[in-house]
Amino acid sequence: MNFFQEIAVLFTGMTPIVIVCLIIGLIFVIVEIFSPGFGIFGIAGSLLLLAGIVLRVIERDGNPFVQIFILLFLIAILVSLSFVIMVELSKRGFISRSPIFQKGTAVDVERSEGTEDYKSLIGKEGVAETYLRPVGKAKIGGVVYDVVADGAFFLPKGTKVKVSAIEGVRIIVVKAE
Repeated sequence: MNFFQEIAVLFTGMTPIVIVCLIIGLIFVIVEIFSPGFGIFGIAGSLLLLAGIVLRVIERDGNPFVQIFILLFLIAILVSLSFVIMVELSKRGFISRSPIFQKGTAVDVERSEGTEDYKSLIGKEGVAETYLRPVGKAKIGGVVYDVVADGAFFLPKGTKVKVSAIEGVRIIVVKAE
């Protein structure tokens, strides 16, 4: 048989279960392309595509190696085409308007909801609650914070400290004069 006859045998000899596996598997893989992560749709789609290919080859119509190649080639073309469509829609902004995709964040770029803002502590004084080697705890304004001593490798417990800087969530203290 030539290549075109193999294609004809491939598609005319498919049972309904093979068609359903291939179509649903392809739809699931395409859904996975449009949603981030390798989740349930990607796994289920891959398994359904594999099942569809195996079930079609088991039927023994034509050359199984040629049919596997043709099916894999067609699936690769369809998945690649859907990926290109997704990229183009994303570039033109159509996807970003849908509720499925979120390009930005709802939180300020400089801090997230999980990050406390310690900038108000700059200049305040407190007392070292533990030894600062150079990391330890200090009570500032009645609240105990994790702090880092700047310029000292060791400050004893009870030393008066002053907040000199904030670097992200690090509170940097110096010995108060």
